[in-house]
Amino acid sequence: MRNNMIKKNRKLPLLLIFLLACSCNDYLNVVPEGTATLENAFSMRQHTLRYLYTCYSYLPSNYLGASIDIMGGDEIWVKDNPQFTQDISRDANKVARGMLTSTNNLMGTWQNYYAAIRDCNNFLDGIETFEVPDLMEFERRQWIAEVKVLKAYYHFLLLRQYGPIPIIKNNLPISTDVAGVQIPRNTVDEGFDYIMELFQEAIPDLPAQVRSEASDLGRVTLPIATALRAQVAVTAASPLYNCNSEFAPMKNKDGTQLFTQDQEKRLEKWQRAVKACQEAIHVCIDSLGMELYHYPGDPKYKLSDTIKQQMTLRQAFCEDWNNEVIWADTRHWISTLQNRVLPITLNPLTDWAPGMSETFSIPLQIAEMFYSENGVPINEDNKWDYDTRYTLRRAVKEEGLYIRSGGETARLNFEREPRFYAWLGFPQGIWYGSGSYDDNKPSNLFSHPEIKGLRKSEKDSNEPTGYVPKKWVHYQTLQPASLQISIYSYIWPKYRLAELLLFYAEALNEASDTPEARNKSMEYIDMIRTRAGLKSVVESWTLYSNNPDKYKTQEGLREIIHCERLIELSFEGSRFWDLRRWKTARVELNKPIQGWRLFNTDNADIYKPMTIFNQKFGLKNYFWPISESELMKNMNLVQSLGW
Repeated sequence: MRNNMIKKNRKLPLLLIFLLACSCNDYLNVVPEGTATLENAFSMRQHTLRYLYTCYSYLPSNYLGASIDIMGGDEIWVKDNPQFTQDISRDANKVARGMLTSTNNLMGTWQNYYAAIRDCNNFLDGIETFEVPDLMEFERRQWIAEVKVLKAYYHFLLLRQYGPIPIIKNNLPISTDVAGVQIPRNTVDEGFDYIMELFQEAIPDLPAQVRSEASDLGRVTLPIATALRAQVAVTAASPLYNCNSEFAPMKNKDGTQLFTQDQEKRLEKWQRAVKACQEAIHVCIDSLGMELYHYPGDPKYKLSDTIKQQMTLRQAFCEDWNNEVIWADTRHWISTLQNRVLPITLNPLTDWAPGMSETFSIPLQIAEMFYSENGVPINEDNKWDYDTRYTLRRAVKEEGLYIRSGGETARLNFEREPRFYAWLGFPQGIWYGSGSYDDNKPSNLFSHPEIKGLRKSEKDSNEPTGYVPKKWVHYQTLQPASLQISIYSYIWPKYRLAELLLFYAEALNEASDTPEARNKSMEYIDMIRTRAGLKSVVESWTLYSNNPDKYKTQEGLREIIHCERLIELSFEGSRFWDLRRWKTARVELNKPIQGWRLFNTDNADIYKPMTIFNQKFGLKNYFWPISESELMKNMNLVQSLGW
């Protein structure tokens, strides 16, 4: 078993310390039912602050990859091994395996988020009803605004997962009779409109930045709220929610159609999304000077442009609160998660492999999704031999900062874009860092070694595909050839500026089918591509694509934008929801999960695709079923379509 040392020389934000100190039950018991205890919660500033933190405590987390976003789709896979039946990621991965039912409603999100909304409503009622004597007025307004954003966000998380949901604007009084609690679903449009209304009310009273980084990091600020509002607006305009004719049959028991079919509002919703993105970009970039992250370098080391590019891409995700991070999850340091994706390294003295317990791996189709070095999909590149991608090749010296010089691996791993090498670990791939930071000594670089002979059978390893998410591993995490691993932990970024720019590019292209709109959209796509070390969309497709005019049509640019999002935001939890809101999940999530034949002993046999699992995704899978117990309690709730 690994002996992990977690780096602890950085201060935890006070919000993180508070959330770590309490269990979920503690949060629920901070303010018991009843007016007297609610009044006590608002008797002093410190008590009110505790209740504010209770409202934050329901936010979803990516701790150990247990979130639906990460583990519920096709982007990260877990070996189906009985040894790991109690693994924290198992319920989320059961969603990917089609095990969700109305009687086995995995993850408990319906109850969790409605409990969150209840506490947000209690907070808003209490702070308006009772005077907190030592709470300054500007703080009172700010805290109200924070909770309104949280309340909006919890409604959004429910709507995104379950489709049309009941909106809870106010908590029902205890005296409400049985009939009064039989609340039906609101329409999708009503849900999104109410969420946008809450953002609009909150934004004027939010600070541009937290007052104290030592205590307040992770709390809602103006850039967070405007960026979330942009995300909500783009989601509302997306095909899954915007005049979705396939869900037109879904109605309440009184006949109310829950998915509006008003085609006249389709473009109006995209125009609202454009405006929301513009306002968020103005706050983040124009007012606060945020920008896409670029590694500044280290004067102690003379790094090549190749490694600087790798560091730019890796640290954009792993460097805490860099100038690209809009919002981060301050409740957990990412430590054990890194441990479980580190590559296999054999100790030459003991033949012991500390990496043998890694759990999370990347399916082959995701590795194939990344561009070629020419910045276009590998099946479109007129210079890249797509048909020979599973044949073997040895790396030459000039490729030694991407693939170990002389190392033999599949052609699929050669001549790929910088993000492929920065964010994917694979056999023979170079892992810069891990205690060796001088790239003029390539023999000291951290390399994923030969895999042949490490696995005696298909069941030997918990890593089933041969690729791991290097994106999650900080370059200063140490894994020497010894029995001790030192984890350099960081805070998971929930929302990066890159995502906001891509939301804007998408909204621009969808709101107007004109060359001017497409050109404006490509400006923002090219910001991401330039940071990734790629040429512009126009140059790349014109020179290297077998479809050189693709970007000249709305449909073609839409495909480019989708691919750019899936690559740039890979392994961050966006793909799961993007495939749904675009209504492309029935294509992508019906493809088999594949990996290399790692249990073979000859490289020529290893690098042949092997199906690990056959996913199935139908129309009903776009939304979760409501559990049978909830339907029995509320007879006005209708079940999600198809369940």
